[in-house]
Formats: sequence, C-alpha cells, structure tokens
Amino acid sequence: MEPDQRRAPLTRDQARNLDLRLVPGLRNRLIAELAARDIPAHQYASYLSVLTGRAMQTVARWIDADQPGLPDLASLAVLALQLNVDAHWLLGLLQHRLDCPYDRLHRALLAELYPDGPPPADWVGALLAPIGASAARKAGIMRGAEMAPLIPEGTPFFYDDTQRRVTCNGIYLLAYDGQTLVRHVERRIGEGLLLRCENARYADSLLRDADGAAAKLTVLGRVLLVVSVTAL
Repeated sequence: MEPDQRRAPLTRDQARNLDLRLVPGLRNRLIAELAARDIPAHQYASYLSVLTGRAMQTVARWIDADQPGLPDLASLAVLALQLNVDAHWLLGLLQHRLDCPYDRLHRALLAELYPDGPPPADWVGALLAPIGASAARKAGIMRGAEMAPLIPEGTPFFYDDTQRRVTCNGIYLLAYDGQTLVRHVERRIGEGLLLRCENARYADSLLRDADGAAAKLTVLGRVLLVVSVTAL
C-alpha cells in the first residue's frame, strides 16, 4: 500500500494564528488586474460595480486605500469568473497567477454560463500548474546538444539550487573545470561519479574518488522541470 501523501491538517492553534494576508493582499491583486486592463484609477469602483452587479459603495470598500474590506464569497466567485483569474490566486493562496479553470466548473454553472456547450479545455492552465510549482526555483538555459533529445539546446529548465550534493541519481546542473554542465549523475560505490549524456554521440565521464576528480565537481542544483515546445 502506498503511503498517504496528503498533508496533515493544521492544529487548532496553527489554524487560529495562520496569517493568510487577505488584507490588503486581495485589494492589491484586484488593482493589478484592473491596471492590466488599462482601467483608469478613478473608474475602478464603477468598473467593478458593472462587472459584479454590486453597489458602488460595496465595491469601493474592496479597493479602499486605508481600510480595504473583503468581498463576500458570492462576490469573490463572480470576480474570479469575470476577471478570468483563479480564486485561489485572488486570495493569495497561489504564488503565480492562473486563469479561471472554466472547463472544470460545476456542471450546473457551466450550463448557465455556456448554454451552447462547454468552453475549450484549459490546457495552458494545466501546463502552468507544474511550471508554477517549479518556477519558484532557479531557471537556466540548456547550452549544447549533450542532453538532446531530452533537453534540446536552448531549452529552459528549472532546478533546485538547495540540492548541492548528489544525494540520489538524477539530472543535475554542475560546474567542473570552468564549465557549466547538465548531466545524468550516477554515484557508483567505490568508484566515483558517472556523468552521462542523453545524446549517444557524447561519451560518459567517470570522475573517480581515488584521484580526487569527483571532489572537484560542484553541484549547482538538481534539475526538476524542462519546458520544451516542438514545432511540427
């Protein structure tokens, strides 16, 4: 049986003291959305009022500079739908902005919003979810063809720069003899580190512990995600 990967719930004290930074975070994200639409600042309240069907006095509180208030749940849902933004991001629970996942809305709501049929699948949002999780890490660009076709030359990749040792076999960003390399790294007990290219045109390299070659290798991080688009 596989172990349960769900996060343990917060304790009562943790839940009570959790700082979600809803205020003024939601206000700032709302204003950023309006500014991205080139709405003049003096028209923010009227635009939100038309967008949500709420009274001017109500929406004005959401963007008040001194004491911003929070929208009720129904208004928050309408904001997410109308601004095409994930409500989790509006609340500050996501670090990176994602579009509203229209294709995953409740069937009854879908039927009301799209009487002629559901919208196209949000494949971009599906791609952004894992990318967003890794984008908090460092990014690099693959130089050279040694890791093709897995990581073609010029391909962006994300790596975890907190992993500065080869704790397990994997793909790592390395510095060796003045060069920066991306390689499969395999630790061979009693021998050293095997650096292997994905491209069969390039030979493997064994950095032996005996002659100190492995000690000269600097691990810059472990590669987590590769972003590659192929035109057909």
